[in-house]
Amino acid sequence: MISMNMRLPLRLLAWAGLGLAATPLTAQMPPRPADPVQACEALKATQFEKTTIDKVTFVAAGQVVEGSTLPAHCLVQAEIGARVGVQGVRYGIRYELRLPTSWNGRFQFQGGGGVDGVVRPAFGVLHSGVTPALAQGAAVASTDTGHQSDNTRDATFGLDPQARVDWGYNSVEQVTVQAKALVQRFYGQPARYSYFVGCSGGGRQGMMAAQRYPQHFDGIVSGAPILEQHLAQVGSLVALRAFQTIAPRNAKGEPILSRALSQKDLQLIDNAVIAQCDALDGAKDGIIENHAACKVDLRGLQCTGEKTDTCLSREQVSVFTEVMAGPRNSAGVQLYPGPPWDAGISSATWRGNWLGTSETATPNTAKYTNQSIRYVFMTPADPDFDYLKFDVDRDPARMMASAAITSTRGVDFEGFKARGGKAIVYVGMADSLVNPAGVRDWYDRLVKANGGLESTQRFARFFVAPGVEHCRGGRGLDRFDPVTALQNWVERGVAPDTLASSGAAFPGRTRMLCAWPKIARYKGQGSLDDAGSFECAAP
Repeated sequence: MISMNMRLPLRLLAWAGLGLAATPLTAQMPPRPADPVQACEALKATQFEKTTIDKVTFVAAGQVVEGSTLPAHCLVQAEIGARVGVQGVRYGIRYELRLPTSWNGRFQFQGGGGVDGVVRPAFGVLHSGVTPALAQGAAVASTDTGHQSDNTRDATFGLDPQARVDWGYNSVEQVTVQAKALVQRFYGQPARYSYFVGCSGGGRQGMMAAQRYPQHFDGIVSGAPILEQHLAQVGSLVALRAFQTIAPRNAKGEPILSRALSQKDLQLIDNAVIAQCDALDGAKDGIIENHAACKVDLRGLQCTGEKTDTCLSREQVSVFTEVMAGPRNSAGVQLYPGPPWDAGISSATWRGNWLGTSETATPNTAKYTNQSIRYVFMTPADPDFDYLKFDVDRDPARMMASAAITSTRGVDFEGFKARGGKAIVYVGMADSLVNPAGVRDWYDRLVKANGGLESTQRFARFFVAPGVEHCRGGRGLDRFDPVTALQNWVERGVAPDTLASSGAAFPGRTRMLCAWPKIARYKGQGSLDDAGSFECAAP
């Protein structure tokens, strides 16, 4: 019987730098089970405390995911700590682990998203431009983080205290320990390198792993991490109230949020952002590289007379400017950074996140329908809380307690540094779901707390992707591969100064994402579609 008490030996092994990251992959090929089908079947007999292995199946090669053919592998599905919780709801940490017969010696934890609730297939998918880890030959694990739902927006699990803890951090620890034990049993040796890779909620989980469980992972990719939702959502709720004040009213006098700004209004703002900031990097190419210097003045769009489609009302200019400056309380104290100006304000994604399309007084914007605020980030949970009545002086305090189990805004990475861990953090600058300025602010604080930029970049590097939305998409170059860059850093000591990028938004264009605080600046000659015409330089 393999007990959950085996965590301590695994931790000591990791802290000593043995086993998990001792041998370069190129030195010797990892073992392959003599009879993979039989080895897979044997995993059914594995026992862990308070755990049920529900299914063990050998999967033939051939499935195509993200353009890559998956190899033959053993699929393990299990559940940890099944129980009946608050209101008679059944809970348990479910996970799956896929073990390829041709193994490259790596283990990868695939981060989740939203508020989880479903076990996503453990293929190791991140976004376009990255080959699924399973297709590369890595063993991959994924989890629902301790609750089950039909969709990843159902946050009612927040009514159960233990489910909050499992979602916040505990499930990552529990699943990692068991998955690594199964890896060792199947292959006869532990993984040589262990990675956590995720975006959005998965990005938050990656940062949680680095801060709470540094012994488990050699490298972490954290994309668009929701580092501090207890704080970031203050900005969201303040913005909703502000947009509501300029929204037209129905016959009952109720505001229709989606009409606060028409599509033509948003296009005017979008055009102004490009006009005022595009050339700050030396090139007018539709991409704002020098985002830190981008300060947009909308007063030139204000109507001199009656409101028309070619101008904004005085109230629209005032409110939009106020929202972009970030939330303040009634005393004028800044509560969270304002979002950065970037291309994409006229996109369907921006509208969907901030204003929605509802023609009624009940908004359908993603910011308004976000259940996690009511059930997880309000303490105690407040299912009936009206976001449009958010009190900027009283209500932020109600969200602070959740930080103890969900926040990853910390800057103490001593444990992660001690084990030689490496982290790549990235965010799209047109992300209207996660405020990129909050992530950038966190990295600046990390630099200050860890002896400056040079010493911080020895273990953590930050990249921003201009024009890119949440994890992918947008009017930017969203095809880039931080996973291979991380592997080269961890396994070969080659730290990434740039990430090569491309994307469907600009066919044929290549560019490099530069390690912050440098940006891609035009050299003054050469094609704007050629990465060689740019260099990483100070803003």
